[in-house]
Amino acid sequence: MQQVLLGAALLAALCWNLAHASEIKDLQLDTGATGTRAEIGLAGQVDYKVISLSGPDRLVLDLSDAELARGFRAPAAVGIVKAIRTGHPEPGITRIVFDLAAPVVALKPRLEPSGSGTRLVLEWPGDNADEPSAVAASSELDKALQAPATPPAANEPEVDPSAASAAATARLIANMSAAQPQASAPQNPPPAASAGTTVATGVPTRIATGVPATMPNAAQADAESPAPTQPVPGKTLQQVMRGRGMRPLVVAIDPGHGGQDPGAIGMNGKREKDVTLAIGRELARQINATPGLKAYMTRDSDVFIPLNRRAQLARGAKADIFVSIHADAAENRSAAGASVYVLSLKGASSQRARWLADKENASDLIGGVSLQKGNVLANVLLDLTQSGHMKASEDAAGHVLDSLGRVGSARRVERANFAVLRTSDMPAMLVETAYISNPQEERLLTDPAHQRKVAAAVLDGINQYFTRQPPPGTLYAARAASSGGGAVGGGSP
Repeated sequence: MQQVLLGAALLAALCWNLAHASEIKDLQLDTGATGTRAEIGLAGQVDYKVISLSGPDRLVLDLSDAELARGFRAPAAVGIVKAIRTGHPEPGITRIVFDLAAPVVALKPRLEPSGSGTRLVLEWPGDNADEPSAVAASSELDKALQAPATPPAANEPEVDPSAASAAATARLIANMSAAQPQASAPQNPPPAASAGTTVATGVPTRIATGVPATMPNAAQADAESPAPTQPVPGKTLQQVMRGRGMRPLVVAIDPGHGGQDPGAIGMNGKREKDVTLAIGRELARQINATPGLKAYMTRDSDVFIPLNRRAQLARGAKADIFVSIHADAAENRSAAGASVYVLSLKGASSQRARWLADKENASDLIGGVSLQKGNVLANVLLDLTQSGHMKASEDAAGHVLDSLGRVGSARRVERANFAVLRTSDMPAMLVETAYISNPQEERLLTDPAHQRKVAAAVLDGINQYFTRQPPPGTLYAARAASSGGGAVGGGSP
């Protein structure tokens, strides 16, 4: 009898564990600079299958031997996801259907560990420059930026030289738009209106349009009313860039740490992972407001991402430059200022740089990722390809450091073997924005106004780098050619 009772108890425990391990606890959905992201909370490992369907566009997720938890509720629609439905197409299968607003292909799903089990992550990359949430400056070509910007208020930072760059961009766009075939404009076009926009510094300005509105094409003009009385909007920046075979320069923003890895913690309890995410989001906002640039964030929520995965995400987004955002820490509480680091394959430029690289490279250990040496040949090839980008990385880092020096104190560009910078095919840098271990700088790092200044400084350095070395086929290269800058090239080799 004892053996029978013991066997029954073990069987009951096994059944309970199996049922608990296959429970779908929750579903979270959000959107940001990287696109739309769905996180499905699981009590344990499950087998799943993803199917993409069209007409209408859907993504179907089938989870084997999984059941929805009691009280499970699907979140409201957001981003590319119009609606979420659940069901059981057959016994033992739980189906989650994501109705999509456009035929966007999701990135490969991945499982991420969490404190309460496992999370299945689905991501749909998005171009926020075409969405309503993006700033109008990156989507309205017909605003020619001919008039000077309104002076900022007394409590606002002064507009830096990026404003002149934005004006030059607009004049170029106006010339490009005028060169396109278009229907004849009215003899007396209406006066140009004033429209709001944002320059690279993030400072709101009022810009006057200086180009008459144009008809889309002659065929449409004949089909419509013969005497239009209202101006027709001009082409957007994206339309003109695509029409001329130009592409935006993609800036990969990597907010350091995240999830179970809090990073450094300040005297007042502020965590590095929260500071870097806030600055990264602000930097993405300002980049998407800059003509010719587009932001991609490796993480837009509080999740842990292994170091090599961050570089893979940037490569998958075809980024032209990689910027990892961090906040420094030291035992000396008076240590202050910003620093910029680039990759070195031949040792560190200082003991401080070597110590910092070792600390940042240990992030995977905190996140529970086993460190593997990997394939020797692959590492050799990575070193050879990365070496071609080291000079470009140092040039870009120098511009960013100079800009940060106008916000606060800054030192020099340092070099060390940072794992996160081993991106192989683009310039890369790690920006230590300030010391979170310094109580004064800890307060600044959590101040939204200061975060905007830091983001604007990083953007200004990136803008200067691409302006001096514009990659071919981009708005920066076209602007350089139109201003008589000579041959264009460089940027991301």
